[in-house]
Amino acid sequence: MSSPLNQLRSAVQMLALGASGSVRRRSEPGYDAWLCRARWNERDVDRRPDYIVRPRSVDDMIAVIRTCREHGLAVALRSGGHSFANAFIRRNGVLLDLSALRALTIDSQRKRAIVGPGVTSRDLSRALAPYGLGFATGHSGTVGLGGFLLGGGLGINFGQWGPMSAFHIKALDVVTADGVLRRASAEENSDLFWAARGGGPMVFFAAVSFELECHAAPAAITARSLRLPLTRLADTLRSVERTEPDPRLQVMLAVIASDESVAQQAPPREVALTTLAFAESITTASDLHASIIDRLLPWALAPASEEHATGFTALHDHGDATFGAGRYLADNILTDHAERAAEILIAHLPSLPSLATLPIFIWRGSPSLPDGAFSARGRWYFSTYARWSDANEDEVNQKWLRSLYDDLQPIASHCYINEFDLEYRSREVARCFSEAAWQRLRELKQRHDPAGVFHDLAF
Repeated sequence: MSSPLNQLRSAVQMLALGASGSVRRRSEPGYDAWLCRARWNERDVDRRPDYIVRPRSVDDMIAVIRTCREHGLAVALRSGGHSFANAFIRRNGVLLDLSALRALTIDSQRKRAIVGPGVTSRDLSRALAPYGLGFATGHSGTVGLGGFLLGGGLGINFGQWGPMSAFHIKALDVVTADGVLRRASAEENSDLFWAARGGGPMVFFAAVSFELECHAAPAAITARSLRLPLTRLADTLRSVERTEPDPRLQVMLAVIASDESVAQQAPPREVALTTLAFAESITTASDLHASIIDRLLPWALAPASEEHATGFTALHDHGDATFGAGRYLADNILTDHAERAAEILIAHLPSLPSLATLPIFIWRGSPSLPDGAFSARGRWYFSTYARWSDANEDEVNQKWLRSLYDDLQPIASHCYINEFDLEYRSREVARCFSEAAWQRLRELKQRHDPAGVFHDLAF
């Protein structure tokens, strides 16, 4: 009698997927190359799914999910692969790679976009631009929208269009654990709709299409920057918070290596403040920048940059350049105690093993959250992107980041699941949700996927 894996292989081949190279079994030639291509993150992990399947259609997906359910093989989902934790790579089961599902339709009259999970941030921004529309995509152009949206989506211009991109999902089509295609919205299959708005890897279905509410693109998108000494980090955070930035202004503070530290391969580091204005005119944009930067000029290491025009293409290019090839790990907190977070970070910087590691503070304020699984709150988002290039340095970089965020936990109100260290903190994933949202997610998972067709969070 053939094994369940052989039965799955036969079933997939009968779908005419195998003949064109859309399935790889772990023992087959080419599997490692497929897995490597699936990982945007170059850091390897000691997990291997039994199969990698790349469906080209919804019918393919339905057939594979039904077969996996029949044979007790858990399914993990990948859309674009931008996972700092390589979260979609699980032990055993099937990796269902949705990156080929890239259907994209714009309804300019209704300001709606219909997108497949494999559509990237850059794809959507380019498609919307001729209609004078925009959407709060991920900052990197190559981010797949499926995972980005399901995890909440802290996107471009989230302040004005926000609070999170997932709340602009108006409806979606999903394949549930029983292998049935269903429509989910506020009026239809509302439990699935609720979970899709921020449930992240806790969702218990495969999303195959999203209907997104888009927005009129700002007439003026401009940027400025200012360099500040590291000793002024806490003061700068306090000043920004007291200013209560306009929602049209995105404010970010990155702790970066100074020119001197790059030359010496050692500290010091400095603060790079960036403001992005999304405004109705250049004059308004200039005023928005001044509301933050003018207050900080007395502490600056150099004059502020001139205001310059930017846009979605340039922002995507910058995101791709910042998060290009490399070995990555990330973690984050949402917090109302940014000054204390700055103190903890500074205490850890002397032992920082990689100059490429990037700690970032982003102002969020206290937006009102619609009803959805995303329920994380905190006026500041503090994320650190550990990045290095040598495999021999994996352990020292992982230990540094995890020690930093262990010390930050007491001041965390919540965490953002899309950039949460799921490998190390999978047992702490409840920190990414309100208590009520977490309980509801668990109940819905048990109700809709009692057999565990979709992988749970055990790594």
